[in-house]
Amino acid sequence: MKTWIIVGVILIGVSVGVIIGVNKMMDSDDVQKSVQTSKPEINNSNETTESQEQTNEMNEVTYDLKLKESPRESEIIQLMHNMTHQKVKADKKWGATPMIPDTINQIYEVISNSDFSRKEDLLAIAERWKNGDFSRVDDDHNYFWNYQNGTVGKARGILSEEEERKYIIKKFGEEYLPK
Repeated sequence: MKTWIIVGVILIGVSVGVIIGVNKMMDSDDVQKSVQTSKPEINNSNETTESQEQTNEMNEVTYDLKLKESPRESEIIQLMHNMTHQKVKADKKWGATPMIPDTINQIYEVISNSDFSRKEDLLAIAERWKNGDFSRVDDDHNYFWNYQNGTVGKARGILSEEEERKYIIKKFGEEYLPK
């Protein structure tokens, strides 16, 4: 009799866990879809660009994040998480948003004018990025990853300049390389 009770309790616990997990996945998918941006047209020229120093100066490049008037904190965190993918080493990456001055400034402005519960942390990260400091971008990525209860794709370092260059070309096109 005790065995059946124990099995029943375990089954109920597993069922509740599955329901919670599915709900979190659905919420995460909804956030991902709501902040997903269109990929810019890729430059198909066969020219190769010499490896350039990675800076946050991207002359004449803009990128509209298509933010709602009052985006939710989770949407901003998802965008910032996607931005870090350009700079971090991780086994899996879902979503990509260019880490350029225009997107950083858009994010910074939204956070500055928000009443987010994590405003202080998010503003500190965005301010570092605005100042061209990406020395802790892997930690930034993992902050967002932990917030989103990540299980796969934890950052394990920062990409080299050449690795980042390849990522930018593949995801956004050569026009997004730093000038």
